[in-house]
Amino acid sequence: MNATMSLDRTKHYPVMLDQILSIISPQHGGTFVDCTFGGGGYSQAILEYPHTKVYAIDRDELTKKYANTLLKKFPKRFIFFQNKFSNLNKIIKSNLKPRAVIFDLGLSSFQLSDHQRGFSFKSKGYLSMEMGINKYTANDVVNTLDKQ
Repeated sequence: MNATMSLDRTKHYPVMLDQILSIISPQHGGTFVDCTFGGGGYSQAILEYPHTKVYAIDRDELTKKYANTLLKKFPKRFIFFQNKFSNLNKIIKSNLKPRAVIFDLGLSSFQLSDHQRGFSFKSKGYLSMEMGINKYTANDVVNTLDKQ
């Protein structure tokens, strides 16, 4: 595996993929929870090992297209939830006993590169920063909400 592996090689590069795989040891099988699915790089790498299963969570609505690719390729071993990882205890059963729970916090390269999303530091476009399941855009927070 290498750090450039992903479902869409032109946009998403999972950070420290080799290091994560060496820590979680998917070659021994087991169930894994990917709490920040993003472009699916970690989930896909884990599922390449037989006897693995991945429960993936992401709030960003655009990640569904990456999840659908894995759902087709690994229909019995990949489960995706369009939700916030803060709802982890409501999504994943307490008796699941995963080998590892992964959180790759931060933004994905595909979020930053799409100037319409409002995450880019290089764009003067609308300040949105929405990933879905949001009540407010970043523009709302900065310009209209009370300081309290």
